[in-house]
Amino acid sequence: MLLKWLMLGGLAVVTASCASTQATQAPTVNVTGDWVGKWVCEKNEGDGIILLKLTQTGSQVTGDVNVTGTAMNRSTAAGEWTVSGDQLVLRHSEVSGTWTVTGDKIEGPFKGACIGTVSLTRTPWAGTLMRSRLRSVVMTVEALNLATRMVTLRGPSGNTLTMQVDERVRNLPQVSVGDTVTVAYYESWALSLDKPGDPSTAVVVGRAAPGQMPAGFAARRSTIEATVTAIDGAKPSVTFRGPKGGTQEVGVADDPRVLARLKVGETYNVTYTENLAVAVEKATPR
Repeated sequence: MLLKWLMLGGLAVVTASCASTQATQAPTVNVTGDWVGKWVCEKNEGDGIILLKLTQTGSQVTGDVNVTGTAMNRSTAAGEWTVSGDQLVLRHSEVSGTWTVTGDKIEGPFKGACIGTVSLTRTPWAGTLMRSRLRSVVMTVEALNLATRMVTLRGPSGNTLTMQVDERVRNLPQVSVGDTVTVAYYESWALSLDKPGDPSTAVVVGRAAPGQMPAGFAARRSTIEATVTAIDGAKPSVTFRGPKGGTQEVGVADDPRVLARLKVGETYNVTYTENLAVAVEKATPR
């Protein structure tokens, strides 16, 4: 029975060395989250409920497993499973299996003390994914518009960065083109899964979390249509291409479940806040 396999060796797969489950493809999915489903052995050899609480780091997966059947209720700590492409791969002397991850579903066969299948689902991600971070740079002022409070900065390698300067930055009139300045600024965006043409549900304001844009600072917000060009389940991240052809890779480690709702080639509404400078100081000459 599968219960015997689970007790004697089946779940040992999750503590096997990662050398036995090396990924052969870069992960295109991320299985982080809580999963619930059913395992079934063929020939009426047993069935029951399986719960997984998983965290994926790169291609390796760890977490907790709970298996329930008519004869047991067993919990164990997961060790290492491997994600290869869109497959969750198990390799062990007692059991093997390759399960396909499709969005918020996992399905596939296993072979051990019995032959059977598993089928699990995960609570889907919902809402708006928000990211904001405070950064600082030392760059040269290439263009400055005091009326609109927009400034363009140029880095040593020729890269440019354009941002709005908050009204609370009082010393902006003392800054001139050609000055080397130290700038602290916020960059933020919010992802809504509305398709273009649908009413946007993106919300980009709220109580500021540590490191996020504080109350009292206001930046211009815009909504664009952005197309997914790549999904990396290992980082995890998603890359968007904007209407002007530029691309931006965005990390989603805070909630990788969002990747299950995205598809390469599809277009979504992305609300972003223009880079907002909250401090501008002339660099001291040495």
